[in-house]
Amino acid sequence: MKMNSMIIRKAGPAENFELMEVEKPVLCAGHLLIEMRATSVNPIDTKVRGKQLPFSPDYPAILHVDFAGIVVEVSSDVPYFKVGDYVYGAGGGIKGTLGGALAQYLLVDAHLAAPMPENLSFIEAATLPLVSITAWEALVDKLLVRPGNTLLIHGGLGGVGHIAAQLGKHLGAIVHTTISNDEDIETSKN
Repeated sequence: MKMNSMIIRKAGPAENFELMEVEKPVLCAGHLLIEMRATSVNPIDTKVRGKQLPFSPDYPAILHVDFAGIVVEVSSDVPYFKVGDYVYGAGGGIKGTLGGALAQYLLVDAHLAAPMPENLSFIEAATLPLVSITAWEALVDKLLVRPGNTLLIHGGLGGVGHIAAQLGKHLGAIVHTTISNDEDIETSKN
């Protein structure tokens, strides 16, 4: 069976993507087949597309890491998901994965998916995985943020920054952020 996907054949700008029909992924052990509903673009996606990272896949490739969608098939060894579940996560579009989120269907390791919060749309959910993982690793795994700690988060309106600010507050830290606006950017150019 075929599916639509956005394929890239060479490194470079987004204009290099082509809409193509390719074979729909076949379910394998430990995986979910997800009908894609949304993906997002992170700075890492543009670096992967430009082959600037060692884990950029060989081309032609289907790219993009973050996803949100509906489970359409579940491997028999995955007991915690079922067909029809709404899921999101970060799992694909890099070397060693079985394709990326820029397709109708994504085959993803079940450990890289999570139940989608009911209060989020697919678009909202697809914007969260990679930036949330990054903020969590920084604040919880590396910095071991505790109540009463003071945090300074640079780029508090950016993808990782706005999640880090909320997570820091949730952890009980006193959070300060830096931001810029168009006026600040224009001033810095002069």
